[in-house]
Order: sequence, then structure tokens, then C-alpha cells
Amino acid sequence: MRPALRALAAAATLATAAAVHAWLCVPYVFWPLISLYITSAVLAAHSPLAIHRRMAFLAHAQAHAVLAAALAAAVISLPVAGPGRPAAFYATTLALLLALNYLTIAAERLRLKRDVATGVVVSLQLATAAALLYLVRYSGSAALDPVSLIAGEYVLITRQDVIAQLPLLAPALAFPALCGVKHLYAALDEHFAEAVGIRVRRLDYAFIASMSLAIAASVYTLGVLMPAALLILPGAAASRHSHALLEQIPLAVSVALLSASLAHFAYVAVPWLCPSAALVIVLFALTLARL
Repeated sequence: MRPALRALAAAATLATAAAVHAWLCVPYVFWPLISLYITSAVLAAHSPLAIHRRMAFLAHAQAHAVLAAALAAAVISLPVAGPGRPAAFYATTLALLLALNYLTIAAERLRLKRDVATGVVVSLQLATAAALLYLVRYSGSAALDPVSLIAGEYVLITRQDVIAQLPLLAPALAFPALCGVKHLYAALDEHFAEAVGIRVRRLDYAFIASMSLAIAASVYTLGVLMPAALLILPGAAASRHSHALLEQIPLAVSVALLSASLAHFAYVAVPWLCPSAALVIVLFALTLARL
């Protein structure tokens, strides 16, 4: 596992350097950086599963799903809980996101192929998001800034926000940690996997639930657009740099952490650059480059 070990060592070194730099030189972005690390790592751990299980289209469609879910959650929860209480927002976003994702599975039972079913549900999500954006604009709600939902609230993240994310991120990490390799092997030959007792359908359902947990927890840090990219690019980079299944998840997480560290230094150097956008730009470059 030399490529994975080399990538993990480089990621750990650069992440430590970026965290020390943030703590000493720009302390107002220390907790945002910690949040960026944990959210990007958990999302990246799901990325090889989406790539190898041929769920890339569904993963990329999460940008539309979480936009509709987060807008609805903000409209529902913020007037009740207030902008300083993210727990209600996270919980509502997760519930709505799960409903939208499992609606895609239900659409497949209408004898639609997975990509077609995803496209049908995405159309509903886009219509819902447009209606909610119009509602927010029409009502003039000061508690909800759609731009903040889209781009994230990076510099406003505090220690309490990071703690609020953990109840979602910890169980989201459990699936790739405990079932990730089994899910990757099932992707090689679904019929053989079922023959030896692997419940592939159940793994798919569990993956969707775990992915939804990770995305719901990342909205405040990354916004609603970038989590979809983190479900694709780390896995694409890992599959390009190694064909060993056991290396896919560690490599994907390493690439995400490397990118988050480089995005931190890019953001400090160019303050107008959105950190989540910088993260994805670096991820794209690392996907094309050789580790």
C-alpha cells in the first residue's frame, strides 16, 4: 500500500502545518479549518463507493437535493430555532435529504433506469428550490441568506458549530469504515456478491443514508454545491492513482485532506477566494496530476 501510505503521510504533514499556521497566524479560521478537514474527509470516504458502485450521477445530483432540502429546512427551522441554533437546521436538512434520496430509489421501481430516475427526481428538486428561493425573496426574511446556503458560512464557524456537526459526521464515517471494502467488492461483481451472502441492496440503502448524513453535516461549512464535488473528485483521483480496492478509501481521504490544507493557504493569500471553491479547484488539479 505504498501510494496510500505516501499520500497519508503527506496529508498528515500538510494538515498539521496548516492547523498550526491557522492557530498562530489566523486564529479566526482555525475552527473553520477543523470543520473543513472533518467534513471533507468524511465526504471523501464515500467517494470511491459512489464511483465504483456507479452512483456518480446520484452523488453529483446531491447538489440539487441538498439545495432544496437546506432551503426548506432554513424556512422551517430558522424562525423557530433561530440562526444561532444549527442543530434543528441540520436535523431538518437530513430528514428532507433522506426523503429526496429515497424518492429516487422509489422512482426506480417505476421501471426507470437509475440515471433516468435520478433525473426525474432532480427535476422535482429544482422546481422545489426555485419555489423556495422565490418564497424567501418574496417574504424578505432576514434570517435566511440564500447566498450563505450556497457558498457556506466558513468564517463564522465556531467550536460549537464543529461540535454540532459531530453527531452526524461520526455515524456517517461508520459506513465506509465498517462496510466500505465489502461495498467496493460488491461493485466488482454484484451477482457473485449476492451468491456469497452479501446483501448488496441493503448496502446501497445504507450508503445513501450515510451519504445523506455526511452532506447534511457539511452544508454550513461547504454550502450546498461543493459537497457533491467532494463525492466525486477524491474517488476519481484515488481510482486514477491506484487500482487496489484496499487503497481507494485511504487515498481518497488523503487527497481531500491535502486539498483542504492547500485551500487554506490559498484562502489566506487571496481572502476573496471562497475556501470551498478553492478546495474543489485543488482537488481537480490533484485528480489530473500524479501524487
